[in-house]
Amino acid sequence: MEALAGGWAGGPACQPAVEMALADINSQRHILPGYWLNMTWRDSKCQPGLAIKHMYDLLYNKPVKVMLLSGCSTVTTVVAETSPVWNLVTLSYGGSSPALSNRERFPKLFRTHPSAIIQNPTRIRLFEKFNWKKVSILSSVEEVFVSTAKDLEKECSQRGIRVQRQSFYGDPADAVKTLKRQDARIIVGLFYETDARRVLCQAHKQGVFGRRYTWFFIGWYSDTWYIPPPEEHLGCTAKEMKEAAQYHFTTESQMLALDSTRGVSGMTGKEFRSRLVDRLERKPGDTGGFPEAPLAYDAVWALALAVNCTIAALPSDVKIENFYYDNHAMANQIFECVRNTSFLGVSGRVMFSDQGDRIVQTIIEQMQDGNYTKMGTYDMNSRNLTWLGREKWLGKGPPTDSTIVRKEILTVSIKVYYVVCALSLLGLILTVALFIFNRRYGYRSIISQSQPQCNNALLLGSALCCLSLFLLGLPADGITLPTSIFGSLCHIRISMLMIGFTFAYGSLFAKVWIVHRLGATESQQLANRHKDECWFALPPQLSMSLQDEETPWHSIRTLITGLASRQMVGSALRKVSSSPFATAFSTKRSPSTASSIADFLNQPIAAAKFYLVIATFLLADLVIICLWVVVDPLKRKELKYPRHEDTNQEDTMIEPILELCQSSNQELWIGVVLGYKCILLVFGLFLSYESRKLKLRYINDSRLVGLAIYNVAILALVTGPVVTLLIRTQADANFTFISVTVLLCAYISMGLIFVPKIRHIHTVPPTADESQPGLKNGTQRMSTSDKSRYELMTKENEAVQQKICLTEERIRQCRRRLDLLTNGMEGVSSSSATRTGGVSLSEEGQTTFSSPTITTHALVELQPPPTISTQLSASSQPFTGSIDADEAEHSDSSSDEIFL
Repeated sequence: MEALAGGWAGGPACQPAVEMALADINSQRHILPGYWLNMTWRDSKCQPGLAIKHMYDLLYNKPVKVMLLSGCSTVTTVVAETSPVWNLVTLSYGGSSPALSNRERFPKLFRTHPSAIIQNPTRIRLFEKFNWKKVSILSSVEEVFVSTAKDLEKECSQRGIRVQRQSFYGDPADAVKTLKRQDARIIVGLFYETDARRVLCQAHKQGVFGRRYTWFFIGWYSDTWYIPPPEEHLGCTAKEMKEAAQYHFTTESQMLALDSTRGVSGMTGKEFRSRLVDRLERKPGDTGGFPEAPLAYDAVWALALAVNCTIAALPSDVKIENFYYDNHAMANQIFECVRNTSFLGVSGRVMFSDQGDRIVQTIIEQMQDGNYTKMGTYDMNSRNLTWLGREKWLGKGPPTDSTIVRKEILTVSIKVYYVVCALSLLGLILTVALFIFNRRYGYRSIISQSQPQCNNALLLGSALCCLSLFLLGLPADGITLPTSIFGSLCHIRISMLMIGFTFAYGSLFAKVWIVHRLGATESQQLANRHKDECWFALPPQLSMSLQDEETPWHSIRTLITGLASRQMVGSALRKVSSSPFATAFSTKRSPSTASSIADFLNQPIAAAKFYLVIATFLLADLVIICLWVVVDPLKRKELKYPRHEDTNQEDTMIEPILELCQSSNQELWIGVVLGYKCILLVFGLFLSYESRKLKLRYINDSRLVGLAIYNVAILALVTGPVVTLLIRTQADANFTFISVTVLLCAYISMGLIFVPKIRHIHTVPPTADESQPGLKNGTQRMSTSDKSRYELMTKENEAVQQKICLTEERIRQCRRRLDLLTNGMEGVSSSSATRTGGVSLSEEGQTTFSSPTITTHALVELQPPPTISTQLSASSQPFTGSIDADEAEHSDSSSDEIFL
């Protein structure tokens, strides 16, 4: 079965080789004496269907055939699978399919052509030599190439080489495009010569050739296989095909003996080639099957020697010409003789394995300027590669197996990191210096009356925030960190920033919170005193009626109770004073009232109140951090960006990678932290605005604290959403934005709190009282005059409390007397009082009950005497009459006026 055309057109060279072998055998008298070996051939065109048709014609027509000879793998497959039905042995000189090694499927097949998979170890050895870890396989759908591709893929995977495989049928254009999309660089082509030209033309069109690519083709193509015949109409010129084929490699089993030893035919390999060239009609490079011609020659010799062995082994009464297709005994003898065949042929030592395969060396060649140059050989038995070092490349060396992808970690610019570190270090130095300043001048009233403990907490928080910037900028250019500690680093720097913010902002918030609460308490006391004065000024009947029914006083009292600041209270009081009831009962606030309120606001404040506020915020932070670490810890996550070419190195792509701290429920935790902090920021803004006009002696920098809160809140509320949502994936911008915000908040807060104090201490010398340290706790750092005033106020407060108790007792006595008086007159003037009675409220604050018959006008002034005994005696003396308003104004400052 010759193949003069088709996928593998090996007939043009193999047929002359077979004819030459028949002539040499028939000329030998010691081989097949008395017999003449004849061959009947058909052109299968390497098509299985046509080959089966020709085989049936040969078998069913005389003479009887002793053995079958086949060419390409596809024809050998169908012939060898069918021949056992006729007890015929098949010899193949061109079948290289690995599937032909299956003894159960092809029990009577032998082949002088080595299996195609015998070249796979050679290919893998070359991959390892040039350090190629990724290869692509492009094959046609014929079984021989599919089997070879699968075996190569399996062997490569065992050696740690990654394989991508593509196949095609007919037009290889799509398969070549796919290879280009996959960035294939080292490509192994498994197909027949005709398909090889199609693939090479598409490779030129798609640009899959040149410096960055290396192709491996099968070595049994003709030397000029890449030149396109005019009838194929490939669309590529010979020049383009030659350009695309430059520097490709071929691997092929050794098919011609290179030594000078003569074989069974009496020829060396070189002599055989010389004789064959004389028989060819065209040049050897242009003749299909020229490399396989020695195999076809040796296949005929193997057939003749097997028949000669069979003739010698047959009984004397049994002749070989008596063989018929159902003669199992003679068929088995022929099979054994073929299996035991061993001789030196023009292709080398010819012998068969139990699978019917032939084992030979592999020759490696490279096309250089249109000619194949031998690169070396590979012996599969010894696994030894003999390399001659003649390879050439278009570039400086062998191409890479794929585009070099260099991972580039997107880190903070080292210049930006150094600048931020320098500013953070300066901030740390400032915090230490200000802490020393705070301790050094703690005896000065401007320091001692500004809650220095809170100021120290502010310095501690600022220091922690500055320290966190050293960690937030890592990793930076040239500063790498082990991957194992990245998760811990994430939690450390976030925790440090959160706690630093809590200390810094918490100290400011604590001050403004205390100021606001004291202001609200003072306003409440003022409202309560005004309400009591107005209430006690009413007569019992009117007060009872006001208690029983819903009056404007009820709504006013509710409003006053709910107000949170001095301003709102003042507004409410102005509304009360403008009402009809308030106009009638308005009284002048006594000097003792203003004095007591002022004393209340100027009392020293315990530091524990501030510590409690900061500790509350710190506890909330610790709870969130602990839950985050335990429940959903932060881990390192790589965010990959599109690749781009490296301008400094050819055939290299840069893959930017950003390292992020990520947890499974990242959005939830960020929402909790930002929500909690934003509420504090907004509430701090509200408290700062509401208490902007309050001034407390022992929080003398409350207005500056409010300004600092404005600064921190505005910067933080702008930075949080921007960093979290917009520029989280931009390393430099993200780090710069956070650093600028943290440093501005720290510097501005420290400047607002401490610069006025430094300026005051620098320009104003200390007084005599400030030069000596004060007492501890609430009275520490107090001047002598302040201490004296504090002691005097304490004594006065005790005296006022006693006076209040006495006054309340006298009020109860007066009310009892008034009730008696009123009850006694009810029987006399009930009819007249019902008709014309009423209550009128004078502008002087006096209450007058009038009727047609009786008019009662009483004014009782309760004025405590200087001593307790005098007060008691005075309380027992009843008196009536009226006192002028001028005399009331000149009464004692602590006296209370009640109009009945």
